[in-house]
Amino acid sequence: MSSEFFVSQSAVSIRYTSALIDAAQDSGVLDRVEADVQALLDLLHASEDLRGFVADPMMRSEQKRAVLNNMLAGKIEDITLRFLLLLCDNRRERVLPEILSDFLSVLEDRRGQATAQVTVAAPLSSEQETQLIAKLSTYSGKQVRLETTIDEQLKAGFVVRLGDRVFDGTLATQLNRLRQRLVSD
Repeated sequence: MSSEFFVSQSAVSIRYTSALIDAAQDSGVLDRVEADVQALLDLLHASEDLRGFVADPMMRSEQKRAVLNNMLAGKIEDITLRFLLLLCDNRRERVLPEILSDFLSVLEDRRGQATAQVTVAAPLSSEQETQLIAKLSTYSGKQVRLETTIDEQLKAGFVVRLGDRVFDGTLATQLNRLRQRLVSD
């Protein structure tokens, strides 16, 4: 599932994210913690109840700790569970989705990788994907992978989001630029 749903990069999120990555790396369980983070993020995407539970400001942190401990102990890495409980202690559980999403982004960045969200009107051919990956990898200096979404309302062209950059090559944007040039001449 896409991590685009929860994009943050706030200072708080990055601080917690970096701490979790460093602790997991020092403990030699980074790959397993990454799998936990992806699974938790997928659960948050899929469950409105879980999102509501995490974001509920009325529930005391002790209650959230107890629920998370009962639900996840033995099913995820201890360091991941301790991290979640720490978030409850510090009343930061409401930013959990952003922290999890940022975890994956920061980890990807540290590995010299990047994910580009590509929205197209029709599926790309494998040759088009290869060319787009090569151009984006050259541009970013990272190994880029694509997450492609089909949006038939685009009619033609594509939109690529790579980090904080957006490349809009849609037909609508091209026509808009042409119209502006004609009006200004």
